[in-house]
Amino acid sequence: VIDEFGSFDKYIWSFVNYKPIVSRFRYPRQVPVKTPKADAISKDLVRRGFRSVGPTVIYSFMQVAGITNDHLISCFRFQECIDAAEGKEENGIRSEDIETNDVIESKISVAIDELSFSSE
Repeated sequence: VIDEFGSFDKYIWSFVNYKPIVSRFRYPRQVPVKTPKADAISKDLVRRGFRSVGPTVIYSFMQVAGITNDHLISCFRFQECIDAAEGKEENGIRSEDIETNDVIESKISVAIDELSFSSE
């Protein structure tokens, strides 16, 4: 994946044209456990030699990584996630201001990079 795409980030986001999928669910029962997109990603990962990457696991990953926004429309985070995906300013950081290898990184990846995992 790294040889072909440069990073796992670029690889995984290429499935959604580098824009998050915004679902507009009203009720928790509407949120699926997997989708056709997750099936496609899962099959491609298995073809590339990855293991334990079934469509349900991949869909959960898509949710936690912000690739899909499955917050209910009544959730206070719903609009915040849409704004973050569109690059609107939040906490003084705009996604347009952060570029690495000509790809705008998401705020979450920037925040993770800034964390220090040293043990004391």
